[in-house]
Amino acid sequence: MTQTNQTAMSPIDLEIYWNRLIAITDEAGATLKRTSFSTVVRESNDFACVLLDTEARLVAQSSLSIPGFIGTAPLSLKGILKVMPQEQLKPGDILFTNDPWIGTGHLPDATMVAPIFFKGRLVAYAMAVAHLSDIGGRQWSADAGEVYEEGIRFPVVKLAEEGTFNPWVMQMLEANVRLPQQVRGDIEAQVGALRVAERRLIELLEEYGIPDIREIAGAIFKASEDAALRELRKIPPGVYRGSVESDGWDETVRIEATLTVTPDGVTVDYSGSTGQVRFGINETFNHTYAYTIYPFKCLLSPGIPNNDGFTRLFKVIAPEGTIVNAKPPAAVGARHLIGHQLQAAVFDALSSVMPGKVQADSGTPLWSVLMRGVDTVRGTSFSSILFFNGGMGAMRDRDGAPAAGFPANISNTPVEVAEMLSPVLFRSKSLIDGSGGEGAHRGGMGQKVSFQSRWPGRLRVSLLTERTRIPAKGIEGGSAGRTGHVLLNGQPVQNPKGVVDMVEGDTLELALPGGGGYGIKP
Repeated sequence: MTQTNQTAMSPIDLEIYWNRLIAITDEAGATLKRTSFSTVVRESNDFACVLLDTEARLVAQSSLSIPGFIGTAPLSLKGILKVMPQEQLKPGDILFTNDPWIGTGHLPDATMVAPIFFKGRLVAYAMAVAHLSDIGGRQWSADAGEVYEEGIRFPVVKLAEEGTFNPWVMQMLEANVRLPQQVRGDIEAQVGALRVAERRLIELLEEYGIPDIREIAGAIFKASEDAALRELRKIPPGVYRGSVESDGWDETVRIEATLTVTPDGVTVDYSGSTGQVRFGINETFNHTYAYTIYPFKCLLSPGIPNNDGFTRLFKVIAPEGTIVNAKPPAAVGARHLIGHQLQAAVFDALSSVMPGKVQADSGTPLWSVLMRGVDTVRGTSFSSILFFNGGMGAMRDRDGAPAAGFPANISNTPVEVAEMLSPVLFRSKSLIDGSGGEGAHRGGMGQKVSFQSRWPGRLRVSLLTERTRIPAKGIEGGSAGRTGHVLLNGQPVQNPKGVVDMVEGDTLELALPGGGGYGIKP
């Protein structure tokens, strides 16, 4: 096969190249998933592997990659290269940061980048992002007052230089986390994923006798942009406004979205949204950007893999100092509690012109439960993170899916895995009948999960929950879903976003919210 310029590349050649690049990222993703040490990556798929070109444009991503990491990847790489320019990079280098304002929005996410060289020239970047099981600090939660409490923060550093690991970086990381072996295992799994992507891309270039991926990327971008624009131009140009309200920490948070739609692109402006708050539910711009463009991906081109040809059509304005673009040193540990609701504001804005395509509000975000115990007598400890999903919002032609991850495709943690790795016994796990909003199509049901502590001492449990006061809205006359709740030994927890202590025998019950209904019930 011979390479041609992007305007003349045949559809067959493009399809082969495109699928080959996706296969590369899928193999990198499989490497990360299968060699990781934590359930966060291995069971819940809280990671991403992507390929970007030399201009930091997204080319391909692994099929299991979560939207938040896909959307932040190009912004993260641009931020990294401002600190460590391309001219300073060499084969074998790996750059690393977990800075929330450069990476994905909070400290637990490790962003790693490897420059890929071919015949002495930089031809691409491989990136692997994964949520680490611990990053130090006070314990992953929403109750921190500033980012310094939330763990150790690494600026952009070289984790490896010309193939040689920097021992200082790993020593600093391991000295500041509670699970050094598990964290190191996940870091090394990310490194393995990067090396797989690098090796497979070089094999592709050698096999087809091409010097780089510039023309392939250009053809991919053009095909994706053309497809997205065809759908975008079906939306009447204009200005559309939407909003969503959520529990917040102690006061209701309101997100305001103003969409300006033109035939050539969309601008989303969050001016008017609640200001940043003093607890850890604040968003950074990168994460806001990622979850702003994702609902458009669902609406306009769900069947086309993510790349710059699609993302270039969108501009996001998030005023600094608001809850969707907090200024440092704001606490941002639980930023997904806001970020996962941005899709609701976007869908609300478009409901008047795309009623058949938008969905009702979902029982999101996913609920995260971090458990940690220390037995000072026996000298043992453990830490584990569990994820659970509420119900999705209904659509014009279907009920919402029950207990399903949206907008993040992070999986529910299997009971068997949780019991094997944590000293807890699950008493029940079931769907909550009637928790989805009524309508022509019902919202998805939430789920109820109950587990008992078997830890011989104090078990500290961080609750990263939402929609325990304000339900997911219905659409087109559909009813709201049911709110969720958290009970400790049958009694309501005072602050369902705080940290609770359990002793052996205590039982915690989590009831996740249902999705909103669509349309008026016949």
